[in-house]
Amino acid sequence: MDNLHQTLRIPVPFLKEEFNREKYSCSRHQQLDRQDISDEYYNWLQMLNLKLVHAETFYSIPDQHYTIHKDTHDLTDFPKINWVFGNSISTMNWYKILADNKLDVGKTGIDTGYVGYKSEDVELIHSVELPSPSLVQAGTVHNVTTKKDFRWSISTVYTHNDKLLTYSEMSKILKPFIS
Repeated sequence: MDNLHQTLRIPVPFLKEEFNREKYSCSRHQQLDRQDISDEYYNWLQMLNLKLVHAETFYSIPDQHYTIHKDTHDLTDFPKINWVFGNSISTMNWYKILADNKLDVGKTGIDTGYVGYKSEDVELIHSVELPSPSLVQAGTVHNVTTKKDFRWSISTVYTHNDKLLTYSEMSKILKPFIS
């Protein structure tokens, strides 16, 4: 579904060649060190008038169904670019809310907002084995299911002229790079 995810073909490397994903295996969720991102990627963003404002990593173990959630308290339209390493057969699932009984509203260990939901309060609307990189809608309730391998993912947020973008706006900017 184009309004939840789109596969990207980004023409430059995202991470530096010497990137070591093992340093992000110590914790389930942590900030990505900006020094790990390639200069070519920063230059590419500058060409598009995009600014990287947040980058976080997730380390997932095999055979897990992670909490159903959305990534912000107040936004329902929150595009991110996700990069996945390791487990290429993890699935991202999106849901519609049936009952707005929030399981948990809070901040993560790296101070990002989230809202958790119980499975009985949502209905699955779309699932995909998410290619990498992908533009994803993180403002819609979602979760990730891992399969046989460990999974490292990096989730990134951008501004355009110092303003957060909608998914539609981000899609337009990235249109030449959408598969």
